[in-house]
Amino acid sequence: MQILEIAKEEYKKLVVNPFSKFDTVEFAELNKNKVGEIKYFIFNNGKNRFGLIAGVKDNVLKCPFSATFGIFSEITHNNSIQHYYNAINSLIEWCKQKNLKQIIFCCPPIFYDKNHITKFQNALFCNNFQLLDYDVNFEYNLSNFKNGYVESLSSDARRNLKISLKEDLSFEKTDDIDSVYAIIKQNREEKGFPLWMSLDDIKNTNNIIKSDFFLVKNKNNENIASAYVQKITKKIVNVVYWGNIQKYDKLYPMNFIAYKIFEYYSNIKNIDFISIGTSTKDGIPNIGLCNFKTNIGCSCSPKLNFIWNNKYKD
Repeated sequence: MQILEIAKEEYKKLVVNPFSKFDTVEFAELNKNKVGEIKYFIFNNGKNRFGLIAGVKDNVLKCPFSATFGIFSEITHNNSIQHYYNAINSLIEWCKQKNLKQIIFCCPPIFYDKNHITKFQNALFCNNFQLLDYDVNFEYNLSNFKNGYVESLSSDARRNLKISLKEDLSFEKTDDIDSVYAIIKQNREEKGFPLWMSLDDIKNTNNIIKSDFFLVKNKNNENIASAYVQKITKKIVNVVYWGNIQKYDKLYPMNFIAYKIFEYYSNIKNIDFISIGTSTKDGIPNIGLCNFKTNIGCSCSPKLNFIWNNKYKD
């Protein structure tokens, strides 16, 4: 398998259907200041098989370099497991020639495309990549919503949702990104969690990855919870951030906003899943978050990160 380093303009012409919005030229260029350089690769064995966008920083090749995951984008479909193996092998050889010290892949959760991701991860394993983190992603299958969502919940989650439904809360899709962000920022400060994206980051990213923004108000018309949801693929949306203001916890606005978001997307044709994201850090679970996501009806799937170390680097 031959690896070809090409210009971004040519890459965009060849890779017509990137795996996700994270794997596009536009998203990479938006975040180019986070790495020393961006590499656009094509893998060819007489036929263009895969495309890959990666960044180089501190002598490490990273995919992604500014997102939650990155992976090969298929140019030709029905690729065999041998094609994946050969492509990864050629990437390793390229890195050896460039004297890079590591390759790091943060893979998508397996439910995004079971066959593609499984073959890709097996190719990493067979080419001496090591497991760096075993993260756990949570997602909601929207086909389940209309089969009795409330009845499917655990008793505690059902009770909390019923309380929120009696509190005259309102839910709306909004263009007021500033208000959505203000709640998320306050939520993260109150909980002591980091907030990786600035308001400008979200607004700029929204020009590349079309997103939806939601607000929950109480009966006094005060903003008490919000959510930022990206349209990652044709069939999957991803909750980037959601949260509520702490003093309104007893209204259970998070149970309410989860219910309303699931309801909203269940009525949109061709959206199959809502990804709620990982509840692990370096593979270690946040038990409270894991339990909350399970209780609101989510299932979970592995999201694996891999590393290759160049043993022959001088």
